Amino acid sequence: MVRALPGVLLLFDRNGLILAASGGAEGFFDYSADELIGKEIETLLPEFRRRGHAEAAKSHAEFTAVSRHGTAIPVEVRLGILDGASGDPFLASITDLSARRDLEISLKHSRLEMERLRDMLAEKSVKLGHSEENLRNNREKFRYLFERNPLPMWLYSQETLRFLEVNEAALIRYGYTRDEFLSMTIQDIRPEGEMERLRKNLGSVDRDSYQRSRNWRHRTKEGKLIEVDIFSHAVTYEGTPARMVVALDVTERNTTEAQLRRSQKMDAIGQLTGGIAHDFNNLLMIILGNLEGIADEAADNYRIREMVDDALSSVARGAGLTRRMLAYARQQSLEARIVDLRLQVSEMADLLARSLGEEIRVEQGLPDDLWKTRVDPSQLESAILNLVVNARDAMPHGGTIIISGRNHTMDATEALTHELPAGDYVVLDVKDTGTGISREDLEHVLEPFFTTKPVNKGTGLGLSMVYGFAKQSGGQLGITSELGSGTVVSLYLPRVHEQTETTAAEPPASAPIHSGPRKTVLLVEDDTSIRKMLERLLNHMGYEAFAAEDGPSAMALYERLGEIDMLISDVVLPNGMSGVEIGAQITARQPDIPVIYMSGYTRNELNQSALKDEKVFLLQKPFRRDDLTRAIQLVTSSATKQG
Repeated sequence: MVRALPGVLLLFDRNGLILAASGGAEGFFDYSADELIGKEIETLLPEFRRRGHAEAAKSHAEFTAVSRHGTAIPVEVRLGILDGASGDPFLASITDLSARRDLEISLKHSRLEMERLRDMLAEKSVKLGHSEENLRNNREKFRYLFERNPLPMWLYSQETLRFLEVNEAALIRYGYTRDEFLSMTIQDIRPEGEMERLRKNLGSVDRDSYQRSRNWRHRTKEGKLIEVDIFSHAVTYEGTPARMVVALDVTERNTTEAQLRRSQKMDAIGQLTGGIAHDFNNLLMIILGNLEGIADEAADNYRIREMVDDALSSVARGAGLTRRMLAYARQQSLEARIVDLRLQVSEMADLLARSLGEEIRVEQGLPDDLWKTRVDPSQLESAILNLVVNARDAMPHGGTIIISGRNHTMDATEALTHELPAGDYVVLDVKDTGTGISREDLEHVLEPFFTTKPVNKGTGLGLSMVYGFAKQSGGQLGITSELGSGTVVSLYLPRVHEQTETTAAEPPASAPIHSGPRKTVLLVEDDTSIRKMLERLLNHMGYEAFAAEDGPSAMALYERLGEIDMLISDVVLPNGMSGVEIGAQITARQPDIPVIYMSGYTRNELNQSALKDEKVFLLQKPFRRDDLTRAIQLVTSSATKQG
């Protein structure tokens, strides 16, 4: 019996203890994913320790797995190290080989049966004078075995490559009638891109040998491409050299493996991009603070002020670049609200018209009953603008952009292909009539800094920013395109059932920060230059700033001070303690204390629920002096109101 699930993913540490398992574990090993956590890998793979990691790490190796009830399962294990995770655990992809073994056995039995029938036919022909009745009976037995195979099978001539016989399973899977199949050759079910590989394969294979080859692409009658593994063996059919073929459809398996590889690559690029953005934001922060200091010192020198203003403009452009990088890394600060997509797109009509020019025609088709979603409205507007501008750039001689929306419910199977939970989604489609994207480029268009535009015509961050926004909002970005046929970009966002929500009050306008007795501020920042600059600025604003470089030293300083009037802390800090943890410990003892977090890259350590407290504010690096002034005014006034 072929098992229903093709495979399972296991994460285990270097001692062999299972840390996590994918949701298919129960159907595969009869253990739920939670039951497997904490068990040794040898519970499922008894031979694993004896044969060691080295054999599995060759890229793949075959083992015999054991289910909870003792069932032996032939499996293929692919082993890799999950770089960057604590302890460098192993990630094992375990694939059930039962279907392949059954297939090989079926093919072998079919071949042996054919040989047995052939010998029987020869013997009876001699004994019974080549009885036509016996020959017909044996042919019927062969056809019975051939037709009843649940996998597509066919015989083809090794001389002409024409199909000689084809079973019912092949007719169903490929969509052709029997007569249509028998009028074609094996070349006719292959796309043009497979012809060279087919010619090489036919030229290299031994005409009398068994052959197994993987990942062929076949085209069905309706034009759909499927991926198959091929198992074939040489036979003689009615005196003609032929090959008997069994085709195993592996489209879903390959799609799942490709999604896993893509997800791992995108996560790795995201971590790298976020880290670069963090360091870059710190550099911009230092430059920005010192430029403002120079501007103060040279307030009466027009020439210096002009140079400072130019430099500040460049810092602003650099900050915009890092925001896009953080959007891809899913580390931007989002302020989610319930959004009506139909209304949002309608209100952008004038902005889109100014951005696109007269040669581009825009059509909108968003239904009245379109579901609502919860996202950051400003980031959604930026995402839509990026998609529309990308569509415009794909139509250098003009064309049409169609912005449409739809309500869509994903079942478990479709959700798996989109790497999303099953459920309801609002889909915004942006379609153009432009040049399209090649299959090779389509694999990379979501990667940061990859662009198909000419030099100086694009940064390669537009689509990657939209992708990061979609993922951080619980959705996904899908792209379908072919050269010469335009492109459709689909933004999937989760449905929200609430219709309205209370909006937060706007921050108060800038006002003098503090006069009177000097109040104490605990400042926590690991970058020495930024720490000194902020300490100097706070002292100038009338506060007494006490600075620390990490969590442990900040808490030690807090114990010496007793109580403080405000906490200002970077979110990401060294030595095992984040700014959020510092804030939690201090607010537990001083519930009404104002808190300002600073971040160039939060690594998801600061969740949105923490920012719902009006006494807590997040300043995104790099920020200007006025931004800090407004933040202090906001949290101190909120703390006073609540107190």
